[in-house]
Amino acid sequence: MSLLIGTWNVNSIKMRREHVEKLLQEKSIDILALQETKVETEKFPNLIFKKLGYEVYHYGGKGRNGVAILSKFKAEDIINGFKGLKEEDQFPDVKERIIGIKISSEKIKELWIFSIYIPNGSPVNSDYYFYKLQFLWKFREFLETNFSRNFSLILMGDFNVAPEEIDVYDSEIWRENICFTERERKAFKILLDFGLVDALRLKYSNKSGIFTWWDYQFSAFNKNQGMRLDHILITESLVNKLQNIWVEKSARGWKKPSDHAPVLAEFNF
Repeated sequence: MSLLIGTWNVNSIKMRREHVEKLLQEKSIDILALQETKVETEKFPNLIFKKLGYEVYHYGGKGRNGVAILSKFKAEDIINGFKGLKEEDQFPDVKERIIGIKISSEKIKELWIFSIYIPNGSPVNSDYYFYKLQFLWKFREFLETNFSRNFSLILMGDFNVAPEEIDVYDSEIWRENICFTERERKAFKILLDFGLVDALRLKYSNKSGIFTWWDYQFSAFNKNQGMRLDHILITESLVNKLQNIWVEKSARGWKKPSDHAPVLAEFNF
């Protein structure tokens, strides 16, 4: 059984609903995680995607946040926010940043899939920057509280961290700028140390120039001057099932695009 999944920071579902429809239909995606939907929960265009054959799971607010999962599989369970953590360890916008569903079928046994939007944290050393670091640390604690390395987990979304030097077009220009500071990269590594694997680096371990975000200015996309901020992280049980993974750069070239491109991955169960 083949399963095609993907993640995409759409930077407003109102602006790019048709883009999402196009991607789902052209690529026959089974499960798509969205970030920055920028709509309240009840205003998400559920009916449109249900007509295309998808179950819709979304939580959003009035701000820049909002996460969704569009799935051809009905969820057996749903997690929204930092389930299991103490009230004082919650974040005011966490439900707009983390949503997960558990699915299963004859071929797939208890697979958890998450859509994640980590805070941007800009500017560096601001209160919001330290909010981002704390969020990443608490996310690791959330995983430890609810799962183990033996679970089949797929965490995908906009993590707002470029983990390695090759994940930015110019490491000297970006060094210690937001999304590429040493503290952010260490916090991301601590997250991976739970037992997660960066799926794209499984296939392209040392390949540079693979980016998922490009600034709207300075012809950054045409020059491929970007960063790899959107990731698909998987547990060890899924490593041998990963068949292919790529950045769907074509979507970044559509009319009035998101500044992010989708990341798609195919698994064989």
